[in-house]
Amino acid sequence: MTRSRRCQAIATTALVAAALVAAASLAPPAHAVITTVTDTGSTYGLTLRVGSPGATIDTVAFSVTGANAGLTPTAVTGTPTIDVWVMPVRPIANTTVARPVTLRVDSSIALTCQSGGCGATTIPFSKISWVATNNSNAASGDIQGGRFTAAANQSIASYDANATFCVGPLGLPCVLGVGTWTYLSRNVTATRLQFSYDNDVVYPGGNYKGTVRFTASME
Repeated sequence: MTRSRRCQAIATTALVAAALVAAASLAPPAHAVITTVTDTGSTYGLTLRVGSPGATIDTVAFSVTGANAGLTPTAVTGTPTIDVWVMPVRPIANTTVARPVTLRVDSSIALTCQSGGCGATTIPFSKISWVATNNSNAASGDIQGGRFTAAANQSIASYDANATFCVGPLGLPCVLGVGTWTYLSRNVTATRLQFSYDNDVVYPGGNYKGTVRFTASME
């Protein structure tokens, strides 16, 4: 009989907009979220971290002022940048079978007016994009540049969590640890996201706020 478990970690990111016309800021609870499950006696773990360590909340601000709030608006870059980690843990195994790891975001609920006279106006998260740096190429499954799609289940990274394994004589599994060990580890480590607000629509002036949820899972 084959048994499987899903390991999942979740972090929430609040995105707040405030300016004469529209602006946004990203405020993630930056503490690590760790969920561990047990499968056939072995322990698996998955750590997701968005932003700074500890209980600090990082705020990324987009300020739309001056000419950007007038007839010649241009995209606005948010500051500071936000780093993302997705780190799976797997026990030593006698198999090279990998477990898929996926990082998803939920940006389905738009930013809503909080104050400043913007009424019932909302700003979709699809108006916010990012450039990724300190990352590996797309083939590795790391986060690449992109934008929120305002979907509930948008995948932004996907790779296999490989196992550390041992091969004994004649290619058989190791017995009592005798053989050749291969150490494999794949993760997303401090991939840096620089966010940008399109600023291509003139919204009523005010403060807007929304939330994005990051979810990492290992199958």
